[in-house]
Amino acid sequence: MRRFGYCRVVLATSLLWVLLDVLLLLYFSECNKCEDSKERSLLPALRAVISRNQEGPGEMGRAVLIPREEQEKMKELFKINQFNLLASDRIALNRSLPDVRLDGCSGNSSPARNPQFPISHPSLPSGSGSHSLCPVPPALVPSPSPALLEPLQALHQIHLKFLKASLENYVRKLEVPVRILRMPQRSGLIRARLRGAAAARGQVLTFLDAHCECTLGWLEPLLARIKEDRKTVVCPIIDVISDDTFEYMAGSDMTYGGFNWKLNFRWYPVPQREMERRKGDRTLPVRTPTMAGGLFSIDRNYFEEIGTYDAGMDIWGGENLEMSFRV
Repeated sequence: MRRFGYCRVVLATSLLWVLLDVLLLLYFSECNKCEDSKERSLLPALRAVISRNQEGPGEMGRAVLIPREEQEKMKELFKINQFNLLASDRIALNRSLPDVRLDGCSGNSSPARNPQFPISHPSLPSGSGSHSLCPVPPALVPSPSPALLEPLQALHQIHLKFLKASLENYVRKLEVPVRILRMPQRSGLIRARLRGAAAARGQVLTFLDAHCECTLGWLEPLLARIKEDRKTVVCPIIDVISDDTFEYMAGSDMTYGGFNWKLNFRWYPVPQREMERRKGDRTLPVRTPTMAGGLFSIDRNYFEEIGTYDAGMDIWGGENLEMSFRV
């Protein structure tokens, strides 16, 4: 009898644990459904970045420090492209970056969503991104899939080996279809951009340089301003990435681009008249007649109306002046 009573206790305890396990499974499966519905509009790549371990080299924009025994190698490799190749190679192509948006832009919702510029808004124009000699994930990862129609990569330095088969194999594995356009010969930055613009299908063209990374919520405000006025050309705040450590440093929204009397592009404090016009609301755009000619969004029809880039430019730098004067 004592053994039978012992078995009853064991059986009852086991059933209790089984019931508890079932309840826990039901609870967490319902939570996962909620999370899935919340994140359904996010790119799979973005979900991976948000959830992954952010302790790797360079994650969250942290500096990558090279050990003393590798300093000489670092200096030699630095001469190739004038940035720390050792640090660059140790950072994930889609590394995570901090969310640096003002509260008025990001709100208290999901870090990938912006109540002022909702990514699912059907009226936002579709965009095409054109990157010259750029690994595309830094821009794709924080980009809302409904707004980003087509990432393009226009390559002009086709002599570099890593831009051939290895790049094609890498792009083929991305969850967002990416088109690679190759110039028949090395033609320079501007002509590569024009090739990408001509092949794009989106209503808005977004140009980015090769050395760009994008933070969360970067694209929606650009598209929203162009929706308000198709002749608006919108430049993002240009942050800083250290050429030595690849540390990410947020730029200031209290400065804007302009030219000195030598027609060199420089950064200047936002004038008092703009501060007064915005009435202290730093989420509003800053009006300026000058712009950096390499990082901007523009309505594709307006880009053609003002004459696009000058296809005769051979060296970077002139597009700052040209696009400012055209607009």
